[in-house]
Amino acid sequence: MDIKIIPNELFGEVKAIPSKSVLHRALIVSSISQKQNIKLSNVDMISDDVLATINCLQALGAKIETESNNIYVRSIENISDETYIDCKESGTTLRLLLPLLSMFSKSTIVDCKESLRDRPIIELIETLKNSGVCFESEVFPIRVFGNATGTLFKIKGDISSQYISGLLLLSALMEQETTIFLTTPLESRNYVDMTIDILRDFGITVKEKENSYVVFGGRRLFEAPNKYIVEGDWSNAAFFIVAGCLGKNLKVNGLNFNSIQGDKQIIEILKKIGGNLELSGDCVFASKSNLVSFNLDFTDMPDLFPILSVVAALSRGTSILSGGKRLKYKESNRIDSTFQMLKNLGAEVEKIDCGLKITGQEFLNGGIVNSFNDHRIVMAATIASIRCKKPISIINTEAVNKSYPKFIQDFEKVGGNINVIR
Repeated sequence: MDIKIIPNELFGEVKAIPSKSVLHRALIVSSISQKQNIKLSNVDMISDDVLATINCLQALGAKIETESNNIYVRSIENISDETYIDCKESGTTLRLLLPLLSMFSKSTIVDCKESLRDRPIIELIETLKNSGVCFESEVFPIRVFGNATGTLFKIKGDISSQYISGLLLLSALMEQETTIFLTTPLESRNYVDMTIDILRDFGITVKEKENSYVVFGGRRLFEAPNKYIVEGDWSNAAFFIVAGCLGKNLKVNGLNFNSIQGDKQIIEILKKIGGNLELSGDCVFASKSNLVSFNLDFTDMPDLFPILSVVAALSRGTSILSGGKRLKYKESNRIDSTFQMLKNLGAEVEKIDCGLKITGQEFLNGGIVNSFNDHRIVMAATIASIRCKKPISIINTEAVNKSYPKFIQDFEKVGGNINVIR
């Protein structure tokens, strides 16, 4: 679907959607625990990525049902002889589940969409091979078989935090004490912390040491709760919080201010550059702000890069956005796609090493934006329309289904003026 957006300030209230990152992990940990019935609550929306995880877990033998705003999970009981899973376009699904497959299936064929096949995975495969897991190929579809028998996993920490999260999940199942040793500094630490936090909620002990994690696992140790509440998603809430600062007045509710999610940093970042924000209960009240330029390293918060690039383009002064080494491995090369989005809208922007240099202005021109099939480019461009002189057209907005299927509807609900082109 292609859309045309008529510039308009937004006003009203939006409820944060359930955290995609938390929900992936809660579904997986519920499925691999020995608890037979677990209720995941506050799940009023399921994105394409989360659906991929659900489908893969069901293929491995978990029983998962949705009802109203809840998901009910019955854990995997038996080891399958042959299994086929398709991770679609979800890198999280692939990297979190790949280490677990041989624990629940004697042989598994793993496939994914073409767009995911180019994203990093080889380092995780090599680490698993060193532990005894066998891979018939390193080109998708891949057949996985054999058992992980090692007690030490060595892996780089600066390629994907999801590698470490996947190994933590595997270690939680292994009977012996297991160590995950990082050979390079860890990036996006908050996502690893999230995995550890959920494992601890389910009874697994994880100790953090210098450059390593020690896991005391065994499936019998899982003490899964009967009910697990999935908190609101800060990564996606950030778009509407910024919308309030650029436009008129917006309230975003359903957020946890004590969350481990790294993207809750959006609050402190916006406050430091002049954002008018008030926090109360589980709500953020964002109102029209005079924002100033900033220098920011995105090593630990890559998902905020597109929307904060829009902020930089509409702030006073010149901003430097750096630390984007891993952004080229997202749904698009996000440095290139964000650059192109801003350029097409009339922003003053140039590429620098692993980032962008952006000189702000009061309004952007408007224009045509290619989504590059990247959900965060669609959302960032949509929010940019608030401060454009002319309409914005966005090609392929279906990309938002990956993380936030109701984004366009929520945008319209608070005053967004959208026409469907085709």
